[in-house]
Amino acid sequence: MQQRNLPGDYSRRNRTIDRLTTATAILMSVYHFVSAQKLLVFSDIHVAIHICFALVIVFLQKMKLDDRRHPVENSLLAALALASVGVTIFIAANYEAFKTSMGQNPPGKVLSGAILLAVLMIGTYLTWGKTIPIIVLIALAYGYFGPYMPGFLYHGGLSLDRVITYSTTNFTGVFGMLGTISANTIVLFSIFAGLMQAFGALDAIMNVAMAASGKVRSGAAQVAVLSSGLVGSVTGSVAANISMTGAVSIPLMKKRGYPPEFAGACEAAASTGGAILPPVMNAAAFIIASWTSTPYIKIALIGVAPALLYYFGISLSIYIKAIKLGDKKNEDDALPHFKKAFLEFVIYIIPLIVLVVFLVKMYSPQVSLFYAILALLLVGLIQQVRGSGLAGCVRGFVRKTLDGLAIGSKSMAMIAVVMAIMGVVVQILTATGLPSKISQFVITLAGDNLFLLALFVAITCLIFGMGMPAAPAYILAALLGAPALTAFGVPLLAAHFFVFYYGELSAVTPPVAIGALVASGLAKGDFMKTSLISMRLAVCGFAIPFMFIFRPEILLMGTLWEFVWSILMVMVFAFACVIFFENFFLEKLILPERIGAAAAAFCCIWPHFAFDFVGLALIALVVASHLCRHRRAARAQGAEGPAA
Repeated sequence: MQQRNLPGDYSRRNRTIDRLTTATAILMSVYHFVSAQKLLVFSDIHVAIHICFALVIVFLQKMKLDDRRHPVENSLLAALALASVGVTIFIAANYEAFKTSMGQNPPGKVLSGAILLAVLMIGTYLTWGKTIPIIVLIALAYGYFGPYMPGFLYHGGLSLDRVITYSTTNFTGVFGMLGTISANTIVLFSIFAGLMQAFGALDAIMNVAMAASGKVRSGAAQVAVLSSGLVGSVTGSVAANISMTGAVSIPLMKKRGYPPEFAGACEAAASTGGAILPPVMNAAAFIIASWTSTPYIKIALIGVAPALLYYFGISLSIYIKAIKLGDKKNEDDALPHFKKAFLEFVIYIIPLIVLVVFLVKMYSPQVSLFYAILALLLVGLIQQVRGSGLAGCVRGFVRKTLDGLAIGSKSMAMIAVVMAIMGVVVQILTATGLPSKISQFVITLAGDNLFLLALFVAITCLIFGMGMPAAPAYILAALLGAPALTAFGVPLLAAHFFVFYYGELSAVTPPVAIGALVASGLAKGDFMKTSLISMRLAVCGFAIPFMFIFRPEILLMGTLWEFVWSILMVMVFAFACVIFFENFFLEKLILPERIGAAAAAFCCIWPHFAFDFVGLALIALVVASHLCRHRRAARAQGAEGPAA
């Protein structure tokens, strides 16, 4: 008789798998931390080791023993993890031979490349679903079937062995720019974020946001804005950001009387903004820096003003909504004390200051992050010393450090896998010349109209971003959309920021809107309503990219006066849009005021200096008319009170 496994056996074995996963993640973090100072192997082998670690972690995390899963599934996952290690060792052992055989494709080179490609595809499918693997398969098929393609899609075609080696063992594709950025920079930021979480920085951020909520009207909803911005600027992940901050902010908003859909929309829009707020910018900052040959610190600095304007628009919309709903200051005694919460939070700013200082001094992101992590470890040690004796301090510090290293690499594993596989798409499309062909096609379609061209590119970016993580969405958009804009004369950085923003905004754009989907689930609200409200809250995000093209001064590409004027126009646009969509300022708008607000918004965003003054004049008239009406109504109400 076959003996059945008892639940206790499954529990013990699952704990063993968890420990093995954690140990692998810690080892990955330690390896990358050491490599930040000095690479221990050739750079291509370093990328291979990075991908190997990521794949092993992905496959181990998917292993689970219970009665509902067939043992063969876990055996296959274990085999895939072993295959990842085996193929990495084989490629490393034959590195010199593969590098010197660029014009030839011996069987070992093709077979190892095919195995690496297969395990990466499976790892991507397990972590991100079927969309990205389908895109990769389409790219590979396009590379092979080029001679049979119609019109401008035609190309000479690549043989099967060339498709495989171009993607892998020629040390392009998987090992190209995206894989290198992932292995050298993004992984260190992930470790940094993991340590921040383990040492309590994210909790401190939430406490500050909660304490600040009692200081202003609409404070309950502003928790989502402040916490999502601060947390998202470190994590860079929209879905993870919503899960972390939304668990606190959404119930708080609902308790204060905000509809579930509005509460979810606030969180979705604010968390989407976390991915465009420096320093991380959802890994895109590093990719933009590499693609445009611009120092990372410059990308981060350029990104600050547009991101803050995005949050200004959301915050203003929430404030007007609070007035409309009659929400007052939150005087709950259970809220954290602001001074205490801020003092607990401020120590975590030290590692960020260290990071910025090293970047400003033009050290590489790797070196800067190395010292920022050291500073964070010192901050974590100080926090432990303040809370316990020597033995407890050491134990607590070591435990939290290991937890942080594990969190960082477990989060990084998903990113590393998708960055590597997207490198295949970049390599195949570049080798076939498709991006330049699409650029020419779109330019021909738009004629001489830059606005129409930008609109086509924006729609394309939103489509590419549907259901995809932000980094791959940006990569596809930058590959196929940015060249069309630059060919039209748009500055390189402006073009890349344009496609980056629209790739990110797909998180709140129907029909997929992954950010709105997660937030509506937490809020228990209707998904489509949540998505449409989040788009309305994020209206600045949809307008600002056009400012990048028509007013590049907002990206520090002009004089100080031009920069300030561009900021002013966006702020007036945001105010006009908010009162138009809410149909409310201090009270409900009358029809001429609403029409005036819409016209003012249009004038402020239209790229012509004369229209700026028309927009300012219109919004001034709207505000003056509204204030007069509001004061008359208040006086009339006051006169009725004594008479009554």
